[in-house]
Amino acid sequence: MSTSAPEPFPGDPQHLSTRDGRRTVTWAALEADHGDVSEMHARTSRQSRYDRYQSARSGLTPADWSSLVRPDRGQSWVTRPSADPGTVVAVSHLMHTSTAGVGELGLLVEDAWQNAGLGSCLVRHALARADRLGLRAVTVMTDRSNRRMLAICRAC
Repeated sequence: MSTSAPEPFPGDPQHLSTRDGRRTVTWAALEADHGDVSEMHARTSRQSRYDRYQSARSGLTPADWSSLVRPDRGQSWVTRPSADPGTVVAVSHLMHTSTAGVGELGLLVEDAWQNAGLGSCLVRHALARADRLGLRAVTVMTDRSNRRMLAICRAC
């Protein structure tokens, strides 16, 4: 975990609460968030990482992360507990695809924060910003065994 607090919330912070009352803040991801995102990946189970990446990827390289936070590629967000702003508990992305007007949604929520409604909140947050990115459709790539993501997609 980072020992220093992050800079003031850049962009458009979104304050969210889970069903069990834990409060978070989500804001635009920066290259400087890479270390905290890597630490989140290390705390996240192999199954959760598989569900996100369709492989048991252990993390994102600095180059991968740099690509995900480039504004011309789309938008990425980090979610941190309000009470612990040095810790990332979720990462969400809405990225442009090769098809004009179509984006791809990606989401990884740390295991300890799953099953509390945070993923659904983050998907709604991303979808509400799709128009700003010029997107008229959003896709999700997931395995049919990823019941959590499939349920989120049906609900949102």
